[in-house]
Amino acid sequence: MDTKTEYPESSARRGLHPDGRPSTGMKPVHWIIFLVVCVVLGILVFETVIHVIGTNTSTARHLNLSAPVETVVAERQSLDEVIGGSGAVEQSTTVQLTSQVTAEVLDVKVKVGDIVKKGDLLMSFDARLIEAQMTANKEYVDVSNIKIKDQQKQVDRYTALEKKSMGTPLELEKSEIALADARQDLAKAQLTLRQAEIDLEHVKVTAPLDGIVLERLVNPGESTHRDQIILKLGSLNTILVTPKITEEKMHAVQLGMPAEVAFPAFSGEVFAGKIVKIDPNIDPVTRTFTAYVEVKNDDFRLKPGLSGFARIRRSLKDVLAVPSIAIMNPSGEQATVFVVDGTGHANQRKVKTGSVVNAMTEITSGLQAGENVVTVGQLYLKENDKVHTTSRSKTQK
Repeated sequence: MDTKTEYPESSARRGLHPDGRPSTGMKPVHWIIFLVVCVVLGILVFETVIHVIGTNTSTARHLNLSAPVETVVAERQSLDEVIGGSGAVEQSTTVQLTSQVTAEVLDVKVKVGDIVKKGDLLMSFDARLIEAQMTANKEYVDVSNIKIKDQQKQVDRYTALEKKSMGTPLELEKSEIALADARQDLAKAQLTLRQAEIDLEHVKVTAPLDGIVLERLVNPGESTHRDQIILKLGSLNTILVTPKITEEKMHAVQLGMPAEVAFPAFSGEVFAGKIVKIDPNIDPVTRTFTAYVEVKNDDFRLKPGLSGFARIRRSLKDVLAVPSIAIMNPSGEQATVFVVDGTGHANQRKVKTGSVVNAMTEITSGLQAGENVVTVGQLYLKENDKVHTTSRSKTQK
């Protein structure tokens, strides 16, 4: 009988060590890699815990550790601000022309929008009736003068007769009254004549200034009366630009401040001006107020209605300022900041603020130049918390 020799099956193939224990299938190098990974993960977890403790102010406070903050040094500096707003051109002055005569309009030389120069003929009236009145009044003056001479002779005659006891006082009195009436008639005639002469001077209406016609209220063939508005002119030697400024800049805009205005119609040009008026009323819808910038317009290129953008320049010299983000409760009753002292503790300080320019806030009291003010991390701080500044801080030198 043939005898078959049976060889043991490979331990690795059966999942057993040669001594019969179960095998994990891992080689020594695998164990080394596994241990390295565990160590790395442990370091990461440890650093994460330390980071959480360091960045969480309440945790750092509980463990008596310092919380990281960023600080800046409060410094005296100049704050330059540009306040902008869109607006339109308006005439600087509006003049209402009224009729000085009661007459028919013969001709109107201008229409709305026309540019006129001082002395230009704008309108003319029918002068025939006025000329006739003036002629009649001249004749009435001449007649009154003749009557006065005649009455003066009568007075002289009755006076002489009375001295010779040949006349009566009553006749002399009557002649004196007649002389007085003649003189009164002459005064009335002279006044009427003078009014006719003045009316004749006003039958032609000329422009009293350089400007633009804003309204034309009469047409040829219509009759006017005295003091009736016939034309409205706007002065264009200087014009006003009316930018709308947001309400938070109300305190910053003041009379006399310089401004520059740019118009899309004149690309690349900048027109210099200054603020001459500020409307104190706030628009309830847009929450803006209107400033009035006066600009010279000698060539009359800038006309009412033209849109533009005004930049008002404001400069504050030698003021104590800190970044606005450092201030807590800036719009409330009491603004505060946290100041880091020499021992590394944060102290809350009440301050009074002034102007805000380009994310910098003026401090008018409560802070001294050179103090380190917390700009990041202050929202979670409490009085006398221990802190340390990060590398991004700007500390006092």
